[in-house]
Amino acid sequence: MSVHAALARPVFGAPRGRHAKPRSAWPRVAVRTLFLACAVISVVAVVGAGWPPVLLVVPAAALLLLVAAVAKLRTAARKIDTIFAEELTVETPAEIGAPVEIS
Repeated sequence: MSVHAALARPVFGAPRGRHAKPRSAWPRVAVRTLFLACAVISVVAVVGAGWPPVLLVVPAAALLLLVAAVAKLRTAARKIDTIFAEELTVETPAEIGAPVEIS
């Protein structure tokens, strides 16, 4: 596979960049709406049962840690993709037609 073909091939089927088609927003909106509905139901259940609202701290902290971990993984994946793309663009002496001495 040529370097240009490897660079043109999308990684994980998610094209990025200036010419990438925008993806629909409805899945993100649906997930956020579902999350907010679950949060409201949880708060109502805890307060309605007479439990102390402090009990909501542990699930909220776990959710924040999960969100932070996903963000870090996405950042790391982008960095790795960038490194691989840079490595693919390095031309070898044979590709540029430079003479190579073998001693």
